[in-house]
Formats: sequence, structure tokens, C-alpha cells
Amino acid sequence: MRILILQIVRAVRARPVPRFEPHLGTLLALLQDCGHELSLQGLARFDLDAIKSALARALPQLIYADISATCVDVARRALEYIHEHEFLPVVAGGNLPTVDPAASLSLPSVQAVAIGEPDASLVTYLERIKDPAAGQVVLGVWSRDERGTARPDLPPLVEDLDSLPFPERDLFGYAGYVQRTGQVEVAVGRGCPQQCAYCVNDWLEEIYENCGTWVRRRSPENVLEELELLCERYPSVRLIRFLDHAFALDADWLPAFLDTYARRCALPFRCHVRANAADEDTIQRLARAGCRLADVEVVSGSDFLRNEIFDMDLDNAQIKAAFTRLHAARIRTRAIVYLGAPYESEASLEQTRTLLGELRPNVVDVRPYYPWPGTRAAETCRENGWLHVRGEEQYYSDRNGIDMPACRPAVVAALLKRLRREFPTALAEPWWRRWPPGARSPIGQMFPKRR
Repeated sequence: MRILILQIVRAVRARPVPRFEPHLGTLLALLQDCGHELSLQGLARFDLDAIKSALARALPQLIYADISATCVDVARRALEYIHEHEFLPVVAGGNLPTVDPAASLSLPSVQAVAIGEPDASLVTYLERIKDPAAGQVVLGVWSRDERGTARPDLPPLVEDLDSLPFPERDLFGYAGYVQRTGQVEVAVGRGCPQQCAYCVNDWLEEIYENCGTWVRRRSPENVLEELELLCERYPSVRLIRFLDHAFALDADWLPAFLDTYARRCALPFRCHVRANAADEDTIQRLARAGCRLADVEVVSGSDFLRNEIFDMDLDNAQIKAAFTRLHAARIRTRAIVYLGAPYESEASLEQTRTLLGELRPNVVDVRPYYPWPGTRAAETCRENGWLHVRGEEQYYSDRNGIDMPACRPAVVAALLKRLRREFPTALAEPWWRRWPPGARSPIGQMFPKRR
């Protein structure tokens, strides 16, 4: 079957669309293994010319729309055009169908939506389309026809992640991304043990209750096998970026992985580090294995916002200790901060600015807070009537997504501009492209031949 994939997601700096995402890449690899002919078009805004060009190039028999929960308007406009001019069946998946399957089914031409992890469910559904006599009710796929809407339960989670194929990357134009950035991105697991209220993780864990183990990891050997293939395919790689927010949270898996990585890979890497799990031993292990940059969710300078609103179980003392250890280990730091959270005030905004001054991170990624659909924090905003009337427009305009009497968006915007002026927002140089003078090329040292 010829399938056109529409990845409908917001563009971010240095990562244009289509943008590689591990879950989507794995799904594409599974579909290719089934013999489907795939093409991929990214949409960060409604672009009629791009849609027409993709349709003419692919001549699809079906469209799979992978929709971010913050891109409802773009998805609706794109699917309206397809509904009115192409008469093609559409299946949707991604963040939006997972947090709001009913709304996703109401989008033009959408006949089915895949909820959660689509590895087994969506592949099975598309195979059954070929044989209508087999029936099309598939676990994890809500579908709609003249008889009504089918809402089957979710299938068991894929617990053995090593059994999945490595994600497809070429459809994303990944060689160009590696050439521009010098890095490849890898996910080592699925699921997260944290319950932060600004994230949909707790929602996902709840809907998958009794469906298997939620937090899963690939084996170190499986991850290193993928890295070996990536470095052979993209010779310009100089940095490995591990995408998982829970990368350093498994005290059993992490030491085994880092030992394997240090033996087999000479490239530096970056990863997420949770400040309340950044003990001295963990930081030293990361440094010895080659960690050169840690992404740390600081979120706010207010313990109240961080713990009572976002449920992070993380205080300022733990954050300061983590940054001290990271700097002592010569690991660069990137502090991730939100401004304008629920119950934010001018006093808490100043606490954030003060904390950043004390932490002295190498990079500050400061963002206006946007209530991600499906999260507990977004529900708090909804209950209090704080959701901004412009909705997604605020997100696309890099502006605060809520409007509270105690902290108006204009106040947040002013501090956002000030912090971006006071703190570095990017590393001063592409440091991973430079190897110490006189040293052998890292590619030549990677993955030594096994005897």
C-alpha cells in the first residue's frame, strides 16, 4: 500500500520538519518491513503547496497523520483540503489521538485513530484494511463507520524493545541533520517513572494499567549496535544525544550501559539528568563514560511551583547540589525553565532569575509555559479559567499559554526577553566537532573489531 505520512508538529530551532522522532521512526520501519511504500511530509503550519506536492509525489492510497496535541488547527485545515479534494482515507496517531481520541476522530476524513504506542495496533490495522473480510476492529485503534464508533481496549505493551527494528531515519532527511549538527539522536527506552504534572506521562501510564511493564529499557548491546550502524551511515557524527528524560534514572541499567558505552564508543554524549537523582556516583559515571552536556529540568526557582503544582519532588537545594557536581565533573549544563506557570507570581519569577544566577548554567533554555493538553497542569488551568483565549496561537508565537490576574502574559514576556539577554541560550561553539589536537579520529576508535 502507498502511504503518505503527514507529520504535523511545531518547528523548533535547528530542527525543521519533518523531524526525527523515535516512536514515529520505529513505526515507519515496521510499515516498511510489511512492504508498504512510504513517503513523509512535515507540516509545522498550513502549507497548501507542500500538501499538493506531497500528494502528487506519493500518489497515496491512504494517509497516516501523526498529530501533535498543539497542532490541531494545522491538522484540521490540512485534512479539510484532503477531504474536499482527494477523498482519501485518513488514519491518525501521535499525541493528539492519545489524549483526545474522540476529537481526533471528528477531524475531516479520519476513519480511525491509534492510541498510545502504535507499534502493534496500527501495523495490524493497516494489514487488515487489505482484507475487509477479516474485520477491522483492532486493539488500540478507535474506528468509525456507518455502524458507529468502535472503542477497543489497548493491546499489551511491547516489553522486549530489542525485538523492534531500529527507527527509520532516511525519510526524515536525517543525513542533512547530522551534517548540520554533528549529532545523532537515540532513545534507549520507553516510559518514565516520574509523575510531573506538566507531562502526559502519568496519563499514559494510567491508560496502560494492566497492559504490561510501563518503564522499559533496551539492552546496552542493542543500543550500541544501533550506534555502530548510525556512525557507519553518517560519518560526520561527533556527538550522541540520548533523548530519554529518564535516561539516568535506572540505577540497575545505567551502570551496565555506561560501562558498555565507554568500552565500545569514543564519542562524547549528552543526556537528561534529573537533579534529585544526580548523586556523586552517578555524575562521575556519566563523566567517565563521555557525558559532556547534561539537560536538567529546573523548571522554576520556586519550590512551591515545582512541587505543589508540577509534582516534581525536587527542591532548590537538590538542584544546586546537582549543578555543583556536574560543573566539578566538567559536564556542561543546560537548564530548562518555564515562565508563567499556574500560580506564578512576580515574586516567583524573580526567584527563578535569582536561582539561575546562582546555578550559572552553560546554557539556559527558557520557555513561556504552555499547558500541554492532557496534563494535570493544563486541567488546573482549565478549572481556574486561565487558558489563554488565543490557544495554540500563543504556543506558536512563543508566548505564555495562560492568563492569570497575578501574572499577566506581558510580565512573563518581559522577563523572558530579559533572561534570554542575560544568559546564554546556545553553546558558543560546536564543541563536539573539535577533537583534541593530536588525537586519533573518534570514528576510527569506535566499535573496535571483535576477535
